[in-house]
Amino acid sequence: MRSYIPGSTAYHPVGDFNVYDYFLMNTEQYGDYPAFQHAFRDHMRSELVEDIESLAYFFKKTIGLRQGDVYTIFLPTSIEAMIIFMALNKLGVIVNFVHPLLPPEKLAELLTLTRSCGIAILDRATPKYAATIGKFHLSALVCSFDTYGVPDKYSVSLAPGASQSLSDNEVRHTSFHEALASCKGKTCSGVTACAKEIAVYMSGGGTTGKSRTIMLSNYALNNVIYMCGCINERPEHPGIDTDIGCMPFFHAYGFCVGGLSSLVKATKMVFMPSFDADKFIEIMKLNHVVQFNGVPNMFKKLLAHPEWDGPQLASMRIAFGGGDDVGASFLHKFNDVFKKNRSIAELHQGYGLTECCAIVLTNPIDANKEDSIGKALPGLTVQIWDDNQKELPNGEIGEIAISGPTLMEGYLREDGQMGDGLYTDENGRKWVLSGDLAYKDDDGFFFFAGRKKRLIIISGYNVYPADIERVLVELPFIKESCPVQGFDDNGKKLVRLYVVLNDDADRGEEYYRAAITAACASKLSQFSVPRDIRFITALPRTAVQKVDFMKMTQKKPEDPIY
Repeated sequence: MRSYIPGSTAYHPVGDFNVYDYFLMNTEQYGDYPAFQHAFRDHMRSELVEDIESLAYFFKKTIGLRQGDVYTIFLPTSIEAMIIFMALNKLGVIVNFVHPLLPPEKLAELLTLTRSCGIAILDRATPKYAATIGKFHLSALVCSFDTYGVPDKYSVSLAPGASQSLSDNEVRHTSFHEALASCKGKTCSGVTACAKEIAVYMSGGGTTGKSRTIMLSNYALNNVIYMCGCINERPEHPGIDTDIGCMPFFHAYGFCVGGLSSLVKATKMVFMPSFDADKFIEIMKLNHVVQFNGVPNMFKKLLAHPEWDGPQLASMRIAFGGGDDVGASFLHKFNDVFKKNRSIAELHQGYGLTECCAIVLTNPIDANKEDSIGKALPGLTVQIWDDNQKELPNGEIGEIAISGPTLMEGYLREDGQMGDGLYTDENGRKWVLSGDLAYKDDDGFFFFAGRKKRLIIISGYNVYPADIERVLVELPFIKESCPVQGFDDNGKKLVRLYVVLNDDADRGEEYYRAAITAACASKLSQFSVPRDIRFITALPRTAVQKVDFMKMTQKKPEDPIY
């Protein structure tokens, strides 16, 4: 069994640095090593740093960006997005990460809110968004995913129509590779002593369900990198040991945990613009992959893939999952495949939120407790509170409250100032109230009970949808499900259940309705048994692909049924 001491890490102290400088400090000890791979071509740390420096020079000297400006990255997960972030971070420019598939009107809303003065966009996306960019008079940096996949990155051609669509809308633009070529070998001064300055804007749900823009500082980001260093292994072979980044950067989990923490760890990074099980396994077969982080849907696709169970798993040392509960039986099946292939890895569940740089709790590497979302990361204080912000005894369900150095600075308001979102206790200590329910056991492990606003109270009894979902995840004919509050014809509150059946489920809805009812009745209280079961083809989802339970919830009897 491997043993880890909380707080033990090879990383430098966080100090008063920006994220880029923190990356340089933590990786320079390994010399020049393959820092990333694209299209199965390895690229050295020296090239990565040179391109970051060149791009920083371009942004400062050619575009005229200054500390405190805001620049939008409107790209899928990629090394280009990471290089752009690092270059802007060196200059003290705030990076606004935006979902690259948002409709133009939603992009316009975020550009207005953040007061962005420039945008990085994928070449094939420019025809759709050129008019919107033109209305804001932004400069555009146009990226092609071929840049690092060809022998000469400076000779890449953009997708047809990319440049013309921007020119037609009078958008000043430069391609990513042209910016690198024009400033090759050049450097400029950056911003120092800037730990508490805002580094990124991230869109998140907040505690109300309405999307809010969350402000994260360099200090918060560097601290989550440091904390990940306390629970992760450092690479045995820098540039050979490989991590796969397959989650979106516009989501804090993908950027902070799947991107920054792995890059700073000095593993070779392979970024995937979108998750594809075939490509993922191909990358594993051709590299010494030691870690990846993901969400349940990714793990389920991998486990179902005919080539997942294979010798490529032997190099794996750890995998972290978040975003939702995969269920104990799935966890056993997934980890059994690791063991079969002589891997020491286990899939560890965790919990986090954007307001705290994405990761708050995780199961320790040497103690993976079934059904738990883990223990607090070293350096964080996590408590369970009642409605009066008082800590509850172990075993009692209440709201997860978090305090520590990874907390956001607040929400961005429309006037450009810091908004609310942090609770200050009587001692002046700041906390994030998560809006999520859980309880803690005597060993310090937390167990998720659901969203606070998903709580259904029937005849004075608390019904936790997460309890229902834990029963349903064991039923083999269910692909996914979502229990919500509903009402019957007499206005009486009930649990309504939306179910998506597996493709091979062919025994009829009445059979499955009876099976679901029987399973719930055998393990749950009578109030938690769904009284209205509806079968649909897919659950509605939010922009970050979480199940949109609010859309299916009836707040009042007169509300329409989804």
